[in-house]
Amino acid sequence: MKLNVQWLKDYIDANDDIEKLADELTMSGSEVEEIEKPFEKLQGVVCARVVDVKKHPNADKLNICVVNAGDKEYTTVTSDLTVKPGDAVAFGPAGKASTADGKKVNSSELRGVKTDGMMFSLEEMGIESHSDHVFRFEEEVKIGADVKEVLGLDLTTFELEITPNRPDCLSHIGLAREVAVVEKKTLKMPEPSFDFSTKKDKDVDVEIESDGCWRYMAVRIDDVTVESSPLWLKKRLASVGLRSINNIADITNYVMMELGHPVHAFDYDKIPSSKLVIRDAKKGEKLLALNSKEYEFEGGEILITDGENPLAIAGVIGGEESGVSTSTTRVLLEIATFDPVRVRKASKHLNISTDASFRFERGVDANDTELVAKRLVELITSIARGHVVGFKDLYPHKMEEKEVYLSKRKLDSYVAYSTNFEDVEDCFKRLGFETDREGNGWNVTIPTFRIDISQDVDLIEEFARIYGLDNLPQTRSLPFIFSKKNEWWNFKSRAKSVATGLGYFEAITYPFVDPKIVEKFYTNEELESPKIINALSPEMSLMRPSLVFGLLNVCAYNLKHQQRSVRLFEIGRIFGKDEEKEMIAFISSGRLNEDDYTDKRNSEILNLKGDLQAFLDVFHVDASFVQKNIMGFENGRSAEILLNGKSIGRIGEISKEVSRYLDVKSPIHYAEIDLESIFENKQPIKYKKYSQYPSSFKDLSMFVEKGKVKAQEILKIAKSSSQYVTDVRVSDLYRGKNIPKTVYSLTITITYGAMDRTLSDTEINEAFNSLIEKLDGMDGITVRKV
Repeated sequence: MKLNVQWLKDYIDANDDIEKLADELTMSGSEVEEIEKPFEKLQGVVCARVVDVKKHPNADKLNICVVNAGDKEYTTVTSDLTVKPGDAVAFGPAGKASTADGKKVNSSELRGVKTDGMMFSLEEMGIESHSDHVFRFEEEVKIGADVKEVLGLDLTTFELEITPNRPDCLSHIGLAREVAVVEKKTLKMPEPSFDFSTKKDKDVDVEIESDGCWRYMAVRIDDVTVESSPLWLKKRLASVGLRSINNIADITNYVMMELGHPVHAFDYDKIPSSKLVIRDAKKGEKLLALNSKEYEFEGGEILITDGENPLAIAGVIGGEESGVSTSTTRVLLEIATFDPVRVRKASKHLNISTDASFRFERGVDANDTELVAKRLVELITSIARGHVVGFKDLYPHKMEEKEVYLSKRKLDSYVAYSTNFEDVEDCFKRLGFETDREGNGWNVTIPTFRIDISQDVDLIEEFARIYGLDNLPQTRSLPFIFSKKNEWWNFKSRAKSVATGLGYFEAITYPFVDPKIVEKFYTNEELESPKIINALSPEMSLMRPSLVFGLLNVCAYNLKHQQRSVRLFEIGRIFGKDEEKEMIAFISSGRLNEDDYTDKRNSEILNLKGDLQAFLDVFHVDASFVQKNIMGFENGRSAEILLNGKSIGRIGEISKEVSRYLDVKSPIHYAEIDLESIFENKQPIKYKKYSQYPSSFKDLSMFVEKGKVKAQEILKIAKSSSQYVTDVRVSDLYRGKNIPKTVYSLTITITYGAMDRTLSDTEINEAFNSLIEKLDGMDGITVRKV
């Protein structure tokens, strides 16, 4: 929500200190995220007088103008052939001025004529989205004066984060009410004087056939002139991010931003039956909307129709064929209230989000309908002329004020001090709540614009919010409660410490994921994750079946923002059809050692596997890795992780298809394991004595055919080949020049030793030769003998 501070002051004598005003709004619950100057980049533009106009010698559609900007005369070229001598214009000298989007005005040559600057339109000043002509002042101005000062463009706007439960704050009046309450000042509401009593039901026919329409008021105004809006109206709309369309559309937007109630205008002559029927949509019906897109209805959406054909989607968007245009002379204004749940469903299903739907989804006060209608009539008849022919107001779903009882005892217990009756009543009065003392408490009547208040704790929150949390006396402190750390908590804490020690940073991602990326890892038959019915967006409509999706997004974001090395881990829950699991996942990409400029190596799948084995070794868990092609990973570059014959995770290189989807070029390696299985199978730390006698080391090199024998199997054979083998490690792996592509060279280092003596050369050689014979006789292995 954008708030124009100068506009706000129409309704409240607000604090002139912008920072203090922002702080007051933030502390009242409407957080000011940013303070902006919407026309800040518009610089150096001054008032100037056109002195001379003549035809461009080399272009029929261009004129050469000489303008006096006060300090001197400038030459400029324009395509606006309506500019004439004596016009007062906005002029930006070359090298000194810039447009509203920050673009510098430079000297240029157009068809052989050098320009010293440019005459500005409202488009270049950021007031209109499109301008056909150079802007000209209608009143007398001082030549050389700053245009921003003359036009009052030194405005301040707040970008506010309004919580979903406070739709009453989605307007300038709503926020002015908040400031009035905080600063203890009087709110000045608009008081349009139009009287509808003499116009009721005349030439306006409306029927409600849907229970989703709670109130509908239609007002017909004839003999309007649809044209460009006055400058003050364009400025106000531009300051809050709305583009000017025409005076009728601009007035409806203005009233929405002022009072918070969205309204819509129909061209009355484009309603064939001259009648409005509000009904539920039928499956398959279609509407061409104002955004030039055609929408097909599922059935059940609330529609505004002419009895047969849809004219608008209630609370969301109007139809193009019934919209107001420059040829319109009769308008029918809609001031309505719809069921917010049904508006939200329609908006989500059709994937349309508008300023109107944003407000209707959260709830609109039906009881301000007449005020909104009067304000519309007042502005339209004064700006677009015309006169009210008639209106109709149907109110089938009456919105009543709620009454909530609040006991002083409960209030005191929550705010932790003995409140004063007068302070509480004053606070509620400023909020617009009526109070009636009853016993040791109050019956509080809640106005209908505060749909968020329904119980006594809401009233307690309102009192604390307005009285000021900082102003509540500190009479006591809450006791400190110690909680025991159970074994599972300690294990997870240890797991995080180990992962951090391995060089990974912890990430925490959303448990909701995008089905589009999930389908790259799971088939429809495999996927059993729950779908979210009321998802925040389509990209967050599925509970994650794996931690890979959140970590992939974080990894891709970092890689695309010049982070050359990414190493992350996450501990979190994944979701299946009937179960949840807590997993730990690791992801790595980029440089292996970014801090060492001499180390040019990139992270490989074996680096991640080594880190994972180091993690498992800490908990004395002996898992095995079995090569398996897994969806979402490169073929031949992934494996299933087994523990006691049961699958507990997977590891691999993310497929190129997924990398392209994420727009990432660097290989990404990923592993995840079931943390609960590790917890259940972890072994206590056991210590054993080191041998006091020296060990001996033997290297054994061999050629291994790919796909026939696994390195893990070779290590297992070597470990069990002799009672004297104390350790076996891979010391070298080579693929490439001088050996066939179907094989690789593997070197292992075997450590021999005994606890009670130094082994003799004979014992070592016998054990080593026995291992050579065993391996050399295996299919797929050729031992390299020296």
